Amino acid sequence: MRVVLVTGASGGIGKEFARQFAYRGYDLFLVARREEELKKIKEEFVEEYKVNVEYLACDIAKDPDRVYEYSKEKGFHVAVLVNNAGYGDYTSFINADLEKLQGMIDLNDKALVTLTYRFLKEMKKDGYGHIINVGSVASFMPGPYMAVYYATKAFVMSFSMALREELRGENIKVSVLCPGPVRSDFWKVADADKTAMNTSRFSRSTIDAAKSGYSLFESGKAYVVDGELNKALVFAARHLPLEICARLVGKIQKSVKGKAE
Repeated sequence: MRVVLVTGASGGIGKEFARQFAYRGYDLFLVARREEELKKIKEEFVEEYKVNVEYLACDIAKDPDRVYEYSKEKGFHVAVLVNNAGYGDYTSFINADLEKLQGMIDLNDKALVTLTYRFLKEMKKDGYGHIINVGSVASFMPGPYMAVYYATKAFVMSFSMALREELRGENIKVSVLCPGPVRSDFWKVADADKTAMNTSRFSRSTIDAAKSGYSLFESGKAYVVDGELNKALVFAARHLPLEICARLVGKIQKSVKGKAE
């Protein structure tokens, strides 16, 4: 069965991204840790969109290869891979929990690379495919008080653009969706629900971001930044010296309660 694989699909952008594909008749393979949420989504999408939905409850930060093994067991052909799973952490680096930071790197980057490697091999055999990695406006700038998260997203962009060039001329695309602040549980997990960034006018809905992601799939472009204000932010960041950019982002990032200091 040819499927669209979406990681981090139990909520947020991942769920809405999966919905965009289901609405258009694509069969899905959804992966996340929360099995109950995946089960509900399967029931909803099967009923509403009349598509096939399979899911796997799995912590891909610890065992990304399990996703590939399961897909082989089920006979899936992954035509589209959406590497969406990820999380952040809001605090000064020195006050952060090292284990949480290491887990963030494992999920945001290591698992993404592993799944891309495994399924790209299959796409090469099949002669088609599209890999969409979820980056961020953070991919374009340093981010004080979320230093490791911003760095993981910079990695996603650099890795994806390099891979896209390696695949030039083949029927396989690599693209990056770059949302800004999105109204989801991301901020609660990051302990940043009251930061200026989250409460600013830059914040958009998960549906907005998912629609931008699907338009990226249709166009095959290298990347898209979701939202006009976020596009302006990225444009400005790319034309500032890194030190000045870091200073400005640091001011924006600060919590209204001053938690970061």
